[in-house]
Amino acid sequence: MPQIPSMEVLIDESFGTFGYNVELKCVFHFWKGFLTLEEVKRVAEITNPYMEKLGLTYVVADHCNMEMFSEDVSAYIADVWIPAQEKIGVKTAFIVMSPEAFTQISAEEMHEQARATSSIEILHFDSMEIALEALKAQVRTSVNVMV
Repeated sequence: MPQIPSMEVLIDESFGTFGYNVELKCVFHFWKGFLTLEEVKRVAEITNPYMEKLGLTYVVADHCNMEMFSEDVSAYIADVWIPAQEKIGVKTAFIVMSPEAFTQISAEEMHEQARATSSIEILHFDSMEIALEALKAQVRTSVNVMV
């Protein structure tokens, strides 16, 4: 298991652990199992207000322990949740892809659909370590731009 930066946990349930790290300007999603629409909506309803209030502009979503999600979940994420995140200032999503081929394909299709309705940059990674390196590089770049 990769070393994960510390985070303030907002949700810790059977379907995943979700929290944020202010220093990294990031919300973390560690999804588990088969996702239901109710679970995904709950995560959105709880995490989005924190993202807006704290000015968090990045999402790291770990799909490694996610089994699958329905078309309803895919449509909600692509058509509702990602555009809502864009409205509150999210710039980039760092996705650690599942090792399962079918889950990867489903996620890629969902992200293509999301790209059609949002300008959030959605990046795919094979490991958490590489995703965290990319996140930290982007955080450093955004800090340097602000100076």
